[in-house]
Amino acid sequence: MKQMIACILFSLFTHATLAQNDAPFVLQLKYSPLGIIDADEDEFDRGDRSYEKYDMEFERTLGAKIIFSPIPIYLGVQQSITNLDNSMPDAKVETLAVGFGGLTYDEFAYDSGIYLMGSVGAGAGRFKFKQPELDDWEALVEGNAEIGLRIHEHMLLGVGVDYQHFGEPGESKANFWNLYVGTGLAF
Repeated sequence: MKQMIACILFSLFTHATLAQNDAPFVLQLKYSPLGIIDADEDEFDRGDRSYEKYDMEFERTLGAKIIFSPIPIYLGVQQSITNLDNSMPDAKVETLAVGFGGLTYDEFAYDSGIYLMGSVGAGAGRFKFKQPELDDWEALVEGNAEIGLRIHEHMLLGVGVDYQHFGEPGESKANFWNLYVGTGLAF
């Protein structure tokens, strides 16, 4: 959550700088009431049960992303939590990623208000469990796609899907999927 707040503050700070150069960017906020991480059991020995810690379902996922359109680079953070009713959730996954992404308006789509947004990047995810001995960091690659409506000159509203693949290069530990509702401010 601290990373998300830092990202938002960073975007507000950079907006003044970008406004001088007339370089557009998008601040995107995402919410998902469900998500799933599926452990890639084929990568582990039959006797090794350490992959089981990666099998989880999330009750809430919050995310934020800043896309610098002219470059096109993005910085994204995300937090997923299991068991919202418990005082301490069974697991929490926080990710930070950078990569290439952008927002596009087709000539027809711009007139109709439809936009497409996508990104591909890499980063790291921190798994925090109720049992601290299971805590771990994992490398990740991610992809994202969103479609929505430009409801105002600077306001976007859409739905999308996030995919994250956890594991060091050459290995596969787990896959994360979620469907979300997103809103964005485009400048």
